[in-house]
Amino acid sequence: MSPLLKSMSVFFLTGLLLVRSLVVPAILMDFELRKEYIIKYHCENKSRPELHCDGKCYLAKKLKAAQESQEKETSQRLLSQVLELSDQLSPWEFSFEAPSFEFPLVKSPLFYHRFFPSAEALSLFRPPRP
Repeated sequence: MSPLLKSMSVFFLTGLLLVRSLVVPAILMDFELRKEYIIKYHCENKSRPELHCDGKCYLAKKLKAAQESQEKETSQRLLSQVLELSDQLSPWEFSFEAPSFEFPLVKSPLFYHRFFPSAEALSLFRPPRP
């Protein structure tokens, strides 16, 4: 892959990440720029001016919709990853076997048995006697 193509793909992917992370600030900026228009045409509480809503109901709806769409997308992505993982793991089979140890017979010198008559070549891992 050429260096130009690599750098262009890095910039493109970085731009996609930035666009996704800037959804909430874009909604807030849109609200501030079009506040009079939103108050005049989109506000639900025009008939009740004592609430001093000033279009915040519209802003709350937009922010909630953005959050729900992001949560839905995240849950769908997580679900698809779990399903793909279960498809990959289904043909696998796990089995565990205990390793077998073989101890070579070691002949100890004759004088050793004089002091410890119970010592045998395979008595390394034997529990103590009462």
